[in-house]
Amino acid sequence: MLLCASTALSALSCALPSDGEAQDWTLDTSLSQQGVYSDNLLLDQDDEIDTFGSITTPGFVLSRESPTLDVSLDARFEFAEYFNHSDFSSQDQIVRLRSSKQFSQRSTFDLNGDFRRDTILDSEDDETGQSVDEPVRYISWDVAPSWTYLLSPLDEVTIGGSYKENSYDSSEKTDYQYFGGTVDYSHRLSEIDRATAELRYFRYIPDRADDSPTDVVSVLFGYGYEPSDRLSLVGAAGVGYSMRDPDGSGGNEDGVGMRLKFDARYDLSDVTYTRFSLSHDSEPSGDGEQTTRNRASLGLNQKLTPMTTIGLNLDYVDSYDYLGTENDATSDERRSRYALVRPSLSWLLTDDLSLVAEYSFRYKVFENDSDPAVANSVFLTLKYELPTWGWSGY
Repeated sequence: MLLCASTALSALSCALPSDGEAQDWTLDTSLSQQGVYSDNLLLDQDDEIDTFGSITTPGFVLSRESPTLDVSLDARFEFAEYFNHSDFSSQDQIVRLRSSKQFSQRSTFDLNGDFRRDTILDSEDDETGQSVDEPVRYISWDVAPSWTYLLSPLDEVTIGGSYKENSYDSSEKTDYQYFGGTVDYSHRLSEIDRATAELRYFRYIPDRADDSPTDVVSVLFGYGYEPSDRLSLVGAAGVGYSMRDPDGSGGNEDGVGMRLKFDARYDLSDVTYTRFSLSHDSEPSGDGEQTTRNRASLGLNQKLTPMTTIGLNLDYVDSYDYLGTENDATSDERRSRYALVRPSLSWLLTDDLSLVAEYSFRYKVFENDSDPAVANSVFLTLKYELPTWGWSGY
């Protein structure tokens, strides 16, 4: 059975060399219905909007697997309705493509891409120093090819690039392009640890007349430790050098800043899982400038019974450069701190039907402002997984 339809997934599959072997195809579909209540939907400091809402989300995952080629297309379509605030209602689409082609035992090519037609209600997707006082529709897409080559049983190198573009339907946000490339190297020290190094260059181009591009070159050195299937620790530190020409005259504003990354996974038991991540890096933003951000995230999951799981997610983001003088045009009064606490309880009602109850507390405060914005929200989500379709092709 030959399937080469005119879709992005099929075009990619047909363009890659055929292995002459049967491929396993699967199609997973789902439908979720979420009820929402928030006492400050936009996380606004002054105008707190109290509202109920309903979000209906059909989705599917189409995947194709073979000994040397894996491709998956994940799509969700969100229909959000907010009672008494119809101007906040939206119809959003989120599509994700993941593909990996193994040319030999040493050589692998990956191609990933994302497309989002979404709505910003609370700046969580693009944490900046601005408040959102109305829904902001935007389109974001990115593509990231990479090639990994095994130099020896102990050494591996990956060469990759990426391009991202954000377009906002609002004068409060600035469209931008963000693109560049990376070279990553990994050397295995033993069966349980490895050393890593990364060299990267990226350019940030805001689509605003009074802003100029920012170029950032950085290096990162790291260490990974994985003594068992339950414990994994990965840490890295480095330095970044940024260059920005504010008026186009060649008088660059240069800066140096630190880069830090840390990720940890520890499974306390077969039913208790923990995840932690920490980063300090320069990132693009919808404010028309490259911004230094500190991020911390903690996730805990405990399976109470085979059908019941309790979880807790903690997230923190701020825009302060504690570790350097890297070029960052964010003014002090627009710097902010943002925190999210989100406990949840999920029930697997049947093999294909689940119910999740969540509560979230959001907090945001701006520099030189003693009055924070606070929001409490409740979510109740019922999700139905339809039977999986499977077939074979080439």
